[in-house]
Amino acid sequence: GWRLPTVFELTTIADFGTNSPALSTDYFPNTIASYFWSFTSNAPDATYAWHVLFGNGGTNVSVKTSAYYVRCVRGE
Repeated sequence: GWRLPTVFELTTIADFGTNSPALSTDYFPNTIASYFWSFTSNAPDATYAWHVLFGNGGTNVSVKTSAYYVRCVRGE
């Protein structure tokens, strides 16, 4: 089935040689240069989770109630 990727999985598609969006638009067309949630919770505070900013490929944490995009992956 479909699931949210871990923060590591999500960063593997980032292309740090490009910006806005920081990923290959050949493989991921129409991607918005915005925040995308990962499945990875923040260890010190589980009310936060990691996300990737595809404007520059950076990662950070935000409270889980924030309205960000998702990019699902398929598999276990």
